[in-house]
Amino acid sequence: MTGHRRFVLVRHAQASVNVLRDDDLMPGFDPNADLTALGRRQAAALGAHLRRGSARWAAPRLSDWRLISSPQRRAARTAQVLSGALGLPLEHDTRLAEVSAPERFPRPLRVHEWDAVLEQRLLRPDEQIAGVESWTAQRARAREFLAACGGPPERRGGLVLVSHAETIQALLFELLGLGDELLRTVRFRISNTGVFIVDRTEEECSSLVVANSKAHLARTA
Repeated sequence: MTGHRRFVLVRHAQASVNVLRDDDLMPGFDPNADLTALGRRQAAALGAHLRRGSARWAAPRLSDWRLISSPQRRAARTAQVLSGALGLPLEHDTRLAEVSAPERFPRPLRVHEWDAVLEQRLLRPDEQIAGVESWTAQRARAREFLAACGGPPERRGGLVLVSHAETIQALLFELLGLGDELLRTVRFRISNTGVFIVDRTEEECSSLVVANSKAHLARTA
């Protein structure tokens, strides 16, 4: 790891909120949604996959790494599985939580309406739409988290971060130095347990090594 730091970004496994249909009603944002049965299999498959591949992506010593998760249930449950598989203690950080939104909407939203809100917040990044945290605020949260991981790269191990789609989007934009103007044309597809790997040098030059890898999911369908 000398001279650069590696970030392994993981979206949580499938949760109950990920299997809603477009016309299903959402009374509010649910931070406590748990994993589905498939999600639990996905997390187990990812843990085994990362453990087998750790000699390649976590050299020289996995013990130098930190595993940090959003405290929201679907991410925390996923991270617990990875903690056991990798033998790393699990830390939680609220800055890795998903976009902040009302737990009770003024009126229930259909899933496609919620998706439209998420889209609009990216097209109007400074605005708080329907009580949902703005992209600018969420990106600032991601930036603050990354800054808090400071210290010389050669004396820091890598980071495995378990988070949520919108927050991982913000982390990737921060790590790769992408401007908000790109939000109209550039989005990262982030699947349940999709894995991204980003290397960042001492000069804060970053490279995307792996994008949304789902190789571990072949046996979980």
